[in-house]
Amino acid sequence: MAAPVLYARLVASFPAGVAPAAVDAVIELARALGAELQAVLLEDVATLALAELPSPRAFDQRVSLWRDVPRADLLRELELASAGLRRRLEAASRAGLHAQVTEIRGGPAAVLGQVAQAGDLLVVSEPSDPMARWVQPFTGLLDAALAAPAALLYLPHQGARSSGPIAACGSGVQGELARGLAQALHAPCIDAAAGEPSGRLRALRELLPDLHARRVRVVVCERAALGAHPQRALQEAGDGRLAVLLAPAKEAG
Repeated sequence: MAAPVLYARLVASFPAGVAPAAVDAVIELARALGAELQAVLLEDVATLALAELPSPRAFDQRVSLWRDVPRADLLRELELASAGLRRRLEAASRAGLHAQVTEIRGGPAAVLGQVAQAGDLLVVSEPSDPMARWVQPFTGLLDAALAAPAALLYLPHQGARSSGPIAACGSGVQGELARGLAQALHAPCIDAAAGEPSGRLRALRELLPDLHARRVRVVVCERAALGAHPQRALQEAGDGRLAVLLAPAKEAG
């Protein structure tokens, strides 16, 4: 196996409703980086709690109505989602990727504390359901990941674009990461802040129109570039299939 590029291990958390494209994107990234993949399957605690109610109901977006959902159906949906995810990861393992799967129930901080190590690349994939991106457990997981010192990749629910340049938003660590990632993905590397006064930090949301127009695949920046509303900035990037790689916090050394 080739020596790892940038990171020896990816720790990727997958919600129950993760889109197959996002899973495939993580698998391909692990292959490109020559990294081990530690996949964390997050149990849908909210749905499990709903299933325990005497008469569980769910909102059907197709007809904008609440409908009764038999407990057996809820549990079957969870089992099917988990089984499908496991099949994809097992197929990747048979194809040569070193992948491990862990299923965890608990708070986001507990999830990261149990599996993440210094030097890992954390990967957070958006749920395919837009509403699920604004509620627990996803918001708690994202907050915990943003607070962790490790590098963090925010992956759109459709997966990042399969082609396009890697952009660096800033110099130093961001530039090094962008160049290393571009080399691993056989993609060009560009400076997203070219022409800006030295030392001026531009917010990611300011750069999005240009990044989307140039069909950038991944932008590398620091957490401060997300501004006062990090989740909103990340989701606006994801709406255009732009993945965001946040460099390790300075405290991480």
